[in-house]
Amino acid sequence: MKRPALLLAAALAALAAGCASTDSLGRQSHRALVVEESGLDNVSFLYQPRPGDRRFPYPCRLEIYSGKAILRTGPSPQVRDSFSVATADRHWNGVAEGRLDLTGEQVREILQTFVDEGLVPERRPRAQGLPCLQYAGTIGREKFAAATSNAVLVDTFEDFVTSNFSGTLRQAALMH
Repeated sequence: MKRPALLLAAALAALAAGCASTDSLGRQSHRALVVEESGLDNVSFLYQPRPGDRRFPYPCRLEIYSGKAILRTGPSPQVRDSFSVATADRHWNGVAEGRLDLTGEQVREILQTFVDEGLVPERRPRAQGLPCLQYAGTIGREKFAAATSNAVLVDTFEDFVTSNFSGTLRQAALMH
């Protein structure tokens, strides 16, 4: 009788921890996909930084799709919500935007890096505070959507943005 009770307790503990499960490198448990060059692959990120973060003073929206990466950041409600209608907000026009033209192979490499770092989770993770990365997209025939505070995936996002959009981040930092 004790053995089934222990198995049940272990199963419940595994389910409770499932949202926060990581591999030996700290990445969230994820599907290992091989990204092939496709004009249909895409991912859209919304990054919420820690309050007072000097590198990322405002939320960032990054979209990567066929031949492009577009970053929008700033105090405008348009950054957090693409469908915002809060035109009376005093920060409505406070958006800095940067664009990066990419080849199909570059998009594939970028998406493969994100996939390798945990982009397509086996189970939907839960964000645990800030910084937080919310994202959705399609790679191959895999659709995914998640919100996570996983340090490895957040660091990968931050590294990509700071490496490719430093001017856009500086422009946004000047907005008040």
